Amino acid sequence: MSLQVAQIGEGALIAALGEIFVEVQNLKNQKNLLFGIGDDGAVLAPSELATVATMDLAVEDVHFKTDWSTAHQIGSKIAVANIADIYAMGGDPHSLLVGISLTGKEEVDWVLDLARGIAEEAKKVGAQVIGGDTVRGEKITIAITALGNTSEPIYRSGAKVGDHLVISGLPGASAAGLALLKADKRALFPEITKAHLQPSVDGKKAHALISAGATAMCDLSDGLLVDVTRISEASGIGMRINLDNLDLSSLSEVGIELAVDPISWVLTSGEEHLFIATLPPSAALPEGALQIGEVIQGSGVEVVGEFADARTAIGSSSISLKKWQHFEKRSSN
Repeated sequence: MSLQVAQIGEGALIAALGEIFVEVQNLKNQKNLLFGIGDDGAVLAPSELATVATMDLAVEDVHFKTDWSTAHQIGSKIAVANIADIYAMGGDPHSLLVGISLTGKEEVDWVLDLARGIAEEAKKVGAQVIGGDTVRGEKITIAITALGNTSEPIYRSGAKVGDHLVISGLPGASAAGLALLKADKRALFPEITKAHLQPSVDGKKAHALISAGATAMCDLSDGLLVDVTRISEASGIGMRINLDNLDLSSLSEVGIELAVDPISWVLTSGEEHLFIATLPPSAALPEGALQIGEVIQGSGVEVVGEFADARTAIGSSSISLKKWQHFEKRSSN
């Protein structure tokens, strides 16, 4: 049986984590790192490019469950969430800072596997883990700060009336995977389940949207309706989503199995880490991207199409579009 964190102490744990993360620091393209792990702080050389910074916090039983996910999957998932935000701002990630709160009862091997998941995602994108912190807490909490460089940031506020609303792929798989886990049917659709347990991010798709002339962009992390609304509000314009533009065949079998309308997953699924963007009408649609609507005069997000017309109202009893918000009031049931 593996030793617990409390049995080896903080110093030994930090040393073990350092061995994993230092492996990622040996990347030849990291010329801006003057000093990494091993002191009170990392030291980065100044760059001619703008710096993009983001931070994501994940709490046990809120953002992940240890009885569903391996430590490696949890580490990977949280790293991806931060890396995607850097890409969504038009940047390229280069550094991660990792903070972990542990109860002390975790097995050391579990914590090291968590670190390997983070390090693996950093290595995929040419980034490095340059430091962090470990503390004791009542629940496992993981905070990652990501840093990146960009020559020209892409904001949510640049959408213009007439632009096309596009997304880098079909959303919904993460919510479908979560539904499978809750129904104890993960074995029926392992790839869909994996989309929730260990989502991925493709920076090339973000760059393709930027190259196509993206006027606004964001990462799909909280649901299509939520994130499109954020672009709408930031840009001071309206959005129209046309459901008829979406091919739901990849989600239809799961929907039938669970008696859930896949449209609800498409519109509300978070942690997808696809990229939503607005493109000028003259722009060529990047390979694999989907045009899902357009920017219109007004405000708010309108959902149209035969899918919507077939149901008397979006949000009726046949389709649940409730979205996650951390601090909304909830019943005790």
